[in-house]
Amino acid sequence: MKIKGFLFQSFAQVFFPIFLVLFFIASVVIFIRIAGVTFIVKISFAELSLLYFYTLPTMLFFVIPLSFFVACVLGLSRLSFDYELPVLFALGLSPHAILKIFIPITLLATLSLLILSLVLTPLSDTAYRQFLEEKKNNININLQTGEFGQKLGEWLVYTQHKTENDIYQNIVLLSISKEEKKKGFIFAKEAFLESEEGVMEAVLRDGSLYRKHDFEMEKILFEKLILRNVVNFKEDAHLGLLEYWGRAFYENERKEKTQRNLCMSILLSFFPLLSLFYVPFLGIKNPRYHKNYTLLEVLSAVLIFAGAMYLSASYFPILGMLLLPVCWGLVGYLLYRHFILRFY
Repeated sequence: MKIKGFLFQSFAQVFFPIFLVLFFIASVVIFIRIAGVTFIVKISFAELSLLYFYTLPTMLFFVIPLSFFVACVLGLSRLSFDYELPVLFALGLSPHAILKIFIPITLLATLSLLILSLVLTPLSDTAYRQFLEEKKNNININLQTGEFGQKLGEWLVYTQHKTENDIYQNIVLLSISKEEKKKGFIFAKEAFLESEEGVMEAVLRDGSLYRKHDFEMEKILFEKLILRNVVNFKEDAHLGLLEYWGRAFYENERKEKTQRNLCMSILLSFFPLLSLFYVPFLGIKNPRYHKNYTLLEVLSAVLIFAGAMYLSASYFPILGMLLLPVCWGLVGYLLYRHFILRFY
């Protein structure tokens, strides 16, 4: 029990500083992302905090496995170069005993990641997107005068002036739709936003619409033109978890993306468990013969796994969920058995 507590203490001393640093960096990135939302919709500080809360599961899902693996390896490495681990081996401790000590906490980390990735992340992502769609349809759009690159539905918007009555003057809209027949651009002298049965409408007056027609450019003059924000998200909002992930196994427009997300969720969730043999392989060193390149080695292992995970999720997600864990775990065991087990 004393050895178990000693190893856990060494792990905790590394894990929590790494976790807090990565969590802080991820939080800064998330706040920058949320700040970009304020260029589209108007949100209060409480709503900003709510959006941050929605992103927490995804953020924790990426921070925990990296922090856990690095802390396990660096914890053992520090004990090795402080000559504490060699003393324990001289007293009869085996690498197998170290693995047995780390198995319960590794299983706990894996279970937590599965809950985060398969349950909380889909729910929070759905809530995040639903919140933004509701804001857009409630006319909380925050168009800035003189700013380029502002998005309104499937249009990029530029407006020269905004009156006190929220009427936009000299407005330009450029279509970014993927459908060829919907591409074009619009000029209008005035425009204002209103909500009709929960759907946002942009009402344009005294303008012209230009669109490609065969090999010619067609010009249409109008006195009043109404653009509606078509909401295709309501179907996703009522999906259960089984239906959400079930889209990976039948033909639909989100099949490839769902397969990719499912593959990455499964592989990254099992990363702590699959990498268990890499912990003694990278962390146990003989301070008389080895130099301390542990941090570089552990980051290389993480990058290799991340690259393999990305390739698997992008090109063969279903097969990758089965093939990569077997290959990664088998290579780790062979390295552990060849370089660690036969010497300690």
